[in-house]
Amino acid sequence: MTDPSDPDLAPPARRRLGPTQLDEALTALPGWHGGPEQITCEVRARSFPAAIELVAAVAAVAETLDHHPDIDIRWRTVRLVLSTHSSGGVTETDVVAARAFSGVIAESGAVPT
Repeated sequence: MTDPSDPDLAPPARRRLGPTQLDEALTALPGWHGGPEQITCEVRARSFPAAIELVAAVAAVAETLDHHPDIDIRWRTVRLVLSTHSSGGVTETDVVAARAFSGVIAESGAVPT
């Protein structure tokens, strides 16, 4: 019987990236780093209210994408972590989200830590 949790049955965007794919993706995503389990971006906003505004903007994009990062806020520092939990690691869906969140970060004026 087919196991519905088998990662090979996931749609292409939800399949874990291989090492080469992940390296290529991270090279194209300045400020993001990580490994096969998750990718992370940490930025510093100009103020605490600006950090909260950044999180709200990321949340709006995440809702549109239907893919939500783990978010940690420490005063002006915002940390985003992406992983496709159902696939057990980083997928193309995470890369698409990271690209979109990078645009939001750039618009906000936040800088990498």
